[in-house]
Amino acid sequence: MELWTLLAVGVAAPALATFVVHPMLVSTGLSPEWATLILLAVGAVLCIGVVFGLRARTKARVAEAAKIWEEMARGRSVQELPPAFAPLWSQMRNMLAQLEMAGQALDDRQSMQDVIDSMPDSLLVLDAHGRIELCNRTFALRMRFETPEDIVGLGLDALGGETRPAWFVGLLETGELLAQDLRFHDAYGGTVTLKTTGRTRTSMDGEPRGAVLVARDNVEISRLTSELQRAAERLEDSERFFQDLFDAMEDPITVISPDYEVLQANRQARLVFGKELIGRRCYRAFRMRDDPCQDCPARTTFAQHQSTSVEHRIFGNAITRISTYPLLGKDGQLHAVINHKRDVTKERQLEDLKANFLAAVSHELRTPLTSLMGFNKLNMRRLTRYVRPFLAEAPEEARTSLQKALSDMEVMAAEGERLGRLVNDVLDLSKLEAGRLRLNFEPVDVPALVAGALQATSTLFQGRHILMVPDLPEICPEAWGDKDRLLQVLVNLVSNAIKYTERGEIRVSVAVTPEELTLSVRDAGAGIPPEELSHIFERFRQAGEAQKGRPSGTGLGLPICRELVHLHRGRIWVESEPGLGATFSFTLRRADAVDPAERSLDLRGPGATLS
Repeated sequence: MELWTLLAVGVAAPALATFVVHPMLVSTGLSPEWATLILLAVGAVLCIGVVFGLRARTKARVAEAAKIWEEMARGRSVQELPPAFAPLWSQMRNMLAQLEMAGQALDDRQSMQDVIDSMPDSLLVLDAHGRIELCNRTFALRMRFETPEDIVGLGLDALGGETRPAWFVGLLETGELLAQDLRFHDAYGGTVTLKTTGRTRTSMDGEPRGAVLVARDNVEISRLTSELQRAAERLEDSERFFQDLFDAMEDPITVISPDYEVLQANRQARLVFGKELIGRRCYRAFRMRDDPCQDCPARTTFAQHQSTSVEHRIFGNAITRISTYPLLGKDGQLHAVINHKRDVTKERQLEDLKANFLAAVSHELRTPLTSLMGFNKLNMRRLTRYVRPFLAEAPEEARTSLQKALSDMEVMAAEGERLGRLVNDVLDLSKLEAGRLRLNFEPVDVPALVAGALQATSTLFQGRHILMVPDLPEICPEAWGDKDRLLQVLVNLVSNAIKYTERGEIRVSVAVTPEELTLSVRDAGAGIPPEELSHIFERFRQAGEAQKGRPSGTGLGLPICRELVHLHRGRIWVESEPGLGATFSFTLRRADAVDPAERSLDLRGPGATLS
């Protein structure tokens, strides 16, 4: 309203001054020039006043508007705006909405451009006139343009020589283009042949408004085809090689799926179980049953995800050992089971013969050996008690002969004891290797085990410059094993440490982890040469034989320790440096870390498997 008032004043004031005031001033005697100057001066003053008034008012309005925008930013409702600001706010809101939509459209287009630029194939979007609306970087580079923007807007006449080629017209009419070789001109006039597939773009009313083309270079297609063919040939050669290797195995081997279907079989399996073995259920093909066997090792492997081995006695005395192994895929999942069958009848017969032979030999050796050692000790006592006193005044030759005879008899006693230990060790080792040694598993007090081993070997280090140091943790959990056999292992290791230590410290230590215990025996001897470390656990092998001159043991102690530790599902090893002694260590499972299934398996004895 104020604006219209100012406009009215602005129009009426000059008219009033020209037609009313100016004649009145002239009638008073002023010249027309002075009257005009006076009117101009008054008009200038009035204009300056109006300008300054409008400036002050505008400044106030702007300050008020800024205050209102600030309050709106803090949460003031739009309805609280003065009426004068409502149209301005509406226009600004529309403008902001349009800007937001434009920005979103730009973001969407850039995102779509990024997606199609990542495609390995060329992509081209045409409008209904054959002009390029959109293309990806692959197509631009293939046409030897730097960026997709350099090619957008060009027509098919620039790329193919024709504004509407026949294939484009056919595409708009039929709606699709299937793997057709199209020739395009690149930015430098060269020809590029692309195998192209396309479909039309239609409007809401079904009219064609362009096309989308996907193309691939024929040279690249030929290269990929050649690589695929070579890969197929290599795969075929690999499959043939492994099948030949599979068929060359003498034992029947099959691959079984989780539903017990035979997926693959080697030649020996097909000869034993029939040519139509593949595709049949294993329990039907192997044992003529209608449902899976309760003691099936494949079922155990599928359930436990671990290898399993069982022995079945079939057809009288024939024994078959069935071993199954999990076959894992790339994802780590169990996809199938490898089933290996072997006839172990002859092996078991030989083991029985070996065990019977060793038992007979040991019995035949022990009986005369016991007699020889007994009579030898008896004769030593007789010579010492009854003969030596009467030779006190005998000639020197007689006394010397008696002393030499007693020394020889002591050597006979020592060698007889060594032979007895050898017989016992051979029997123990043969039982271990044949799996006939039964262990009595139970929780074992480790500190008591160490104390028992030190007490059993106390006579070996008494009177020598050797210090025995047990190094045990304050809280030592129980081990899971056979107490007597573990004592045998520890006594053997401590005895070896004493044997090869002239003076110094022998430390027996125990380390505890959440799953197992590690027992170590460290001596202060000369150490083991590096070339002997890998053979130290072999039978009849002793470290330091060259230094000692001759072995003082049977050479079977460490192999027996190794077998006993393995039966306890532990590990045994040695660490040594020449001149710094040797450390023998072995692991045992903690009793509180053995699950019930493992306890049941251990208590069932050798050859037992999880069911």
